[in-house]
Amino acid sequence: MYYAFALFAAVLVLALIILYVVRQQTGFLHRHAEVDRELHDPRTPTLEYDIPTGQDPTVIRAALEREGYITTVDTEHAHQRVLIACPSGVDRERGHVRAVIQSASVSTQDDGVPLQLDVRFRDE
Repeated sequence: MYYAFALFAAVLVLALIILYVVRQQTGFLHRHAEVDRELHDPRTPTLEYDIPTGQDPTVIRAALEREGYITTVDTEHAHQRVLIACPSGVDRERGHVRAVIQSASVSTQDDGVPLQLDVRFRDE
C-alpha cells in the first residue's frame, strides 16, 4: 500500500514538473513571437543592421539587450539581419546603437576573433 502511494506521488510530482516546464517554454515562445511581430510592424521605429559574414548575431543582440534595446533576428532575408526597436526614434538612437554594435566587434561570444566593423544601417 505504501509503495503504491509513493509511486503515485512520484508520478504526480513528475507530471507537475513537466507541466511547469511546458508552460514556461510556451510563455517564452509566445513572448518571442510577440516581440518579432512588434518589430516587423511598420509603425515601430526600428534600425536594421545586416550581420557581417562570420559574426554571430547573438554577440550583437546580447550587447544591445544589455543596453536595454529590444531586438530580433529577421529571418525573412537571405542575409542575417538584426532589427532593433528605437522607442525614442531612429534618429535619436542611431548613434548609441552604432556605438554598442561597434563595441561588440568579435565573431563569437567566447574567444571570438576581433572584427573591424563599419556599422551601416539599412536606411543609410
